[in-house]
Amino acid sequence: MISRYLNHFRQAPGNVFFEPAVERNLNKINIELTNRNFAPIPDEYRNFLKLTDGLIFNGIEFYGCMPHYREEKEYTFPNLITVNEYYLSYDYFIRKLVIGRISENLLLYNDAEKVYTITDRINLRPILECESFIAFLKIFYEHAIPAENR
Repeated sequence: MISRYLNHFRQAPGNVFFEPAVERNLNKINIELTNRNFAPIPDEYRNFLKLTDGLIFNGIEFYGCMPHYREEKEYTFPNLITVNEYYLSYDYFIRKLVIGRISENLLLYNDAEKVYTITDRINLRPILECESFIAFLKIFYEHAIPAENR
């Protein structure tokens, strides 16, 4: 199902996909994250990263294992470690994992509750919760792809 959504995302102009993550990098970053009290990479998100190690789609960013230098933008797209390091000193982020962002909101995985959330970056209130990454992707799919093109 993840690959079905990604195939639709690929059809829209301006989207950025990266080479799939390799198992060695997934394992390494997972150890680094859990050693810092962040959530481990959930299985569904690991499967997503095995298809594209990060994604920029319609103003939405999902982070992967490796930072990706985008030469045409002279910008390095951050990885999960770089993004989550910023939140090391905040107790709120213990057993959570920032997996992306959309506008002024964070895309989080909460390991304690086993949910994916869109969370307001300022007050850290969840705006929307999903029990699976596929349901999470579906939300972005339904808002970005017109019904007649699905």
